[in-house]
Amino acid sequence: MTAFSVIQQNALALKLIPIHLRELLYITNVTFDVYAVKDDIYEIVLTAGQTLEKKILKDFITRGIMTLYIEEENRSKLVDIQKENLRAATRSLSIGDSVEKGKRQFALLSINLGHFYEDTASDDSLALLIQSTKNLFQFLYDNPEIHRPLFDEYIKQHHHYIFAQPLISSLFLLGTLKQSHSLGEKEIENLFLTSYFKDVGMSAIPTPKYDSAQLSDQDKILLLKHPTHSVNILAGRLSLRPTYLKIIENHHLFTLLQNKIAPTEDILTGFETMMVSITDVIAAMVSERPYRPSLPVYRSLEYVKLLIADQYPSEFRLLVSYFKQFYSTSK
Repeated sequence: MTAFSVIQQNALALKLIPIHLRELLYITNVTFDVYAVKDDIYEIVLTAGQTLEKKILKDFITRGIMTLYIEEENRSKLVDIQKENLRAATRSLSIGDSVEKGKRQFALLSINLGHFYEDTASDDSLALLIQSTKNLFQFLYDNPEIHRPLFDEYIKQHHHYIFAQPLISSLFLLGTLKQSHSLGEKEIENLFLTSYFKDVGMSAIPTPKYDSAQLSDQDKILLLKHPTHSVNILAGRLSLRPTYLKIIENHHLFTLLQNKIAPTEDILTGFETMMVSITDVIAAMVSERPYRPSLPVYRSLEYVKLLIADQYPSEFRLLVSYFKQFYSTSK
């Protein structure tokens, strides 16, 4: 580690920005210095040009070093490196060990989604996410046997829940709809994309605030309006019919603790919105949050029963059947 004088420390405090350790996943060589804080002192823990081996990241985790620092001018370099990693992973997704390939794709999608939240005006970032998500859909559609092991591996990576939630809920949605045999492959793909991008409006609130038990009144208003923000961000950029943007706009029918589906003019749209919303609820309940541990799937299904069993009895039975099969699959 490199020691710095008091003056240098003060200068570093002005030009360094935090990154999460996960943002360094799948990077082979760092092209810039990376710092950590020990006893309120910045120290270089990775030097530019250094090979980034897995054991180094594991050592950081063991030592409890999850937040690192880089110079602000290097932020764009990190973003570009992970974009290229995602492009490469997307191109080779069907080659090699399916679980390992899927694990890598899951992680890189979440990392790049986090970067997109920082700059939702970036058409390049959004286009990459869309294409990568489409490729992932096809991969998951064709390989249902890897859904459970991928879920288990993904949970172990502990991505921030606002970036992990869209992927988990979309995985559940795909599996449920495929098992239902009620929709064609293209329709399921469109709903998979809809589900994955439905929460990008949460970018209106800085990520660290989602770890806080207390949000300001303004933050709470922004959070409640995030479906509308999602539509504003995606309108004209996500190649889906307006119907799907309407689903995004209304996908919190149940997560806002409403006990009944709001009346819709189109029955099919009501079904689709319900499925996107309900799988989102289940994904949230079975996933860990900063303020609570993950909950057993039976607890989520008990809650879902209260929400939809009377109005959608067949769909509720479908959900029970799917999750019973999903959670009985060997890890």
